Amino acid sequence: MPRTSGSPRAFALALVLLPMFFSHAFAHAVCGDRIFPATLGIDDPGVGDELALPTLTWLPQNSDGSEEFDASFSYTKTIFPNFGLSVTDGPTWLRPGGYGWGDVDTEAKYNFVCVADHEFMASAGFDVTWANTGTPNMSDPFNTYQPVLDIGKGFGDLPESLNVLRPLAVTAEFSESVPGQGWTNGNPNSTNFNWGFTVQYSLPYYNSNVAAIDNAFLKRLVPITEFTFSQPVANYLPGTNQTTGTIQPGAIYMANTWQFALEAIIPMNAESGRGIGAVGELHFFLDDIFPDSLGKPIFGGKS
Repeated sequence: MPRTSGSPRAFALALVLLPMFFSHAFAHAVCGDRIFPATLGIDDPGVGDELALPTLTWLPQNSDGSEEFDASFSYTKTIFPNFGLSVTDGPTWLRPGGYGWGDVDTEAKYNFVCVADHEFMASAGFDVTWANTGTPNMSDPFNTYQPVLDIGKGFGDLPESLNVLRPLAVTAEFSESVPGQGWTNGNPNSTNFNWGFTVQYSLPYYNSNVAAIDNAFLKRLVPITEFTFSQPVANYLPGTNQTTGTIQPGAIYMANTWQFALEAIIPMNAESGRGIGAVGELHFFLDDIFPDSLGKPIFGGKS
């Protein structure tokens, strides 16, 4: 099948080489004074023992006109400090289209850098969606491979004269989805470049590092907006390389060992869907709940 340009290839090579240069251990998504919450449209830049159960997504109308409801889970287990394996799966209901489970998705992810003074964090991963592991009506006959780069930057290093901006943070994700076969039943399986970013304002950070917030509920909120995009870059039919994406405003409530996130899903164009959907997730940080057992790395964790 046609290949993409050299830049995504170089990007994938960088994902492999960068982890060799870093070895410090970090908590799930904590870098300096910054806690990067688990996000819904893209992944956060940390690696830790975590369980997202459930993640519920409702889309009133996909680009093909069907209504969709998804209920999924994702579990991440650290094997070594900073290195984890995750598995994600769950059922989907389509109207019209019926019910079924999608293919199992796994990712190996390495948190290779945290510059604490500048609240900068980055992780590299390799994701595989496994062929024929879902129900026949929801499953693909080929694997899909995806190198992933996740980064995060908090602005706590700004001067105190800009205190109001210090709770701000941004995260971003870049990936390329490469199908394991070029064609299925005479139709091309495109290679897609995916990217996204979040803008978040952490009231927990404000409460701890700028000024006290008296309201017990507000001081745990992180207002956030996520942006996700995808575009075919190789092996697509003429005229079908339209960029699709969503805008997802919402908020995250962060407790000590869990969080709850709720966002709207706004399609950016007709090719992305129609109507405003919603996504919500309950997320547990097992490294905080079970720090001496289930929540520590299998190898190299503290005894």
